[in-house]
Amino acid sequence: MNLSLLHTPDGVRDFYGIELDYKNYIMNRFEENIKLYGYDEIQTPTLEFLNVFLEETNYSYESKTFRFIDRDGETLVLRPDYTPSVARCAVKYFSDENYPLRFFYKGNAFSNKGLYEGKAIEVTQMGIELLKDDTYLADAEVLTIVIKNLIAIGLEDFKICVNTKEEDTSRLNKVISLLNDYGYSKYITYDPDIDSNFMYYTGMVFKVYTYGVGDSICKGGRYNSLLEKYGEGVPAVGCVFMIDNILQSLKKQKIEMKKACHSKIYLIYDDENENDAIKKAEEYRKQDRICVLVKNTDYDDTFKDFCASNDYKVEIFKENS
Repeated sequence: MNLSLLHTPDGVRDFYGIELDYKNYIMNRFEENIKLYGYDEIQTPTLEFLNVFLEETNYSYESKTFRFIDRDGETLVLRPDYTPSVARCAVKYFSDENYPLRFFYKGNAFSNKGLYEGKAIEVTQMGIELLKDDTYLADAEVLTIVIKNLIAIGLEDFKICVNTKEEDTSRLNKVISLLNDYGYSKYITYDPDIDSNFMYYTGMVFKVYTYGVGDSICKGGRYNSLLEKYGEGVPAVGCVFMIDNILQSLKKQKIEMKKACHSKIYLIYDDENENDAIKKAEEYRKQDRICVLVKNTDYDDTFKDFCASNDYKVEIFKENS
């Protein structure tokens, strides 16, 4: 075994087994809610031109991107942020549409942080972008989806800290008032210190915090000037869910996630009833239940401990069962 080939670079990690099941469960529940509001999925490439992300007044991206030079001498980067990618894509393909556009995305983003920061350089994100709608109702819609998504996965103890880059706070007050009418007042607080690292935000900005993680689990806001860079100045608002941080907070708060996965059955069988056990396993699978056949001779103490620690049901096959 070559141990030097088994390690991952600093800032990235492997996900597998039940932890990956939970991660996918979070995103699946979010997707169910998001689609109820009419959002369509969009996929942008992992590689983009560096200029897609550079802002005239803020070059923070340039020092925190993984950059490559292609065969034509162009500078490419691993996507550090989804919003500019979605904005570029929307202008390219949907400029002729004169109605609000709703997109959601999911995937990994990359940030070339220094090791001293102690943060992951590859993170899983999921987010929504609502374009061509400049109403305060659109701002409220994004915050409502944030609240509904977090509640849907069992997270109740969180706070959305909102602020605005506008001098006049009347619009933000309308948003907060509307959310209060929805019964969400306990989740919203005005925080004048909340800001964003990105210069493209022009109005409402917000970050969501909860216990068990030292960073925000969601953030976003209104960015009415970003699309001008790509050729079409239209209003927009959106947010991004930091899936890895959300998963960490659920584990830290010991929020039950057993419902995250299909029930998995390990069906233990002997040689003499192998054929019948295979038929039984197929019956379970037709019921959309996960079933794994395990030979009785392999069902030792190590395997029992594995099943117990991962909440797997064990069934000893018996004929006519």
